[in-house]
Amino acid sequence: MLIRRFFALMDEAGAGAGAGEGGGAGAGGSDGGAGVESGAQADPGSLLAGGAGQPTEFIPEKYRVMNADGALDLEASSRKLADAYTAAEKRIGSGDIPPKSAEEYTVAVPDAFKETFDPKADEGFKAFSGKMHELGLTQKQMDGVMEQYFTMAPQLVAGAAILDSNAIKDDLTKEWASKGGFDHQIRLSYQGAAALAQKAGMNIDELMQPNRLGNNKDFLKLMAAIGPEFAEDTSSGGTSMGGASSEDQINELMRGEAYQNPRHADHDKVSKQVRAFFERKHGTAAVG
Repeated sequence: MLIRRFFALMDEAGAGAGAGEGGGAGAGGSDGGAGVESGAQADPGSLLAGGAGQPTEFIPEKYRVMNADGALDLEASSRKLADAYTAAEKRIGSGDIPPKSAEEYTVAVPDAFKETFDPKADEGFKAFSGKMHELGLTQKQMDGVMEQYFTMAPQLVAGAAILDSNAIKDDLTKEWASKGGFDHQIRLSYQGAAALAQKAGMNIDELMQPNRLGNNKDFLKLMAAIGPEFAEDTSSGGTSMGGASSEDQINELMRGEAYQNPRHADHDKVSKQVRAFFERKHGTAAVG
């Protein structure tokens, strides 16, 4: 506005000067008029006259607003420039700004996560960083978010493992309801896993970890199925299955005369072996 007022004053001064010259021309004849005409023709060639236009250098071209006649609208241009600076100031804030794209975020991955997490290749993180960029996070803010994430990640994994464990237990409790119940079947599962781990020279404690086989539903069911093969038969002096160590052998005993004939001398002994086998396999709890 100051510049505009300056030009207005300059225009008024020029108009006054013109009037004075005109008076001189009236007094002196047509020579005065000719003198004005001559001066008007000389103005376009004046270097000094070239500086009489409104200055535009301080307004970038993309913020310039032109009037219908092609002249610069200084007030509208200044307002547009001010609005742009205000928006930039809000974006810059404390002096830091978001990167141009989400791919430009850098992440300092702790050593404990380097083998399992690559931010450049992880699709989940790419989606996450894209969302953070949409929200306008600066690199410093992103650093704070990731630092907190790496601190909480082990707790989140542990929490997920607990949820998985509870869900699997609920499923197996339903499936094993008619097979002696969950507690019975899970003992058989452990017996089978421990026996096989010993034969394979493996550490059962490592196999039982939640992130390995400890919460693997199919593995638990498989081990529970073979667990009776490795259970001790306490009804036969500690001898495994009293000489019958598999379901095939039990089925063979059940087809024999000693089991089917109550009057056979070995009927009680064989019956105990058969009963002990199925109690170990299915438990003694009533079917729910």
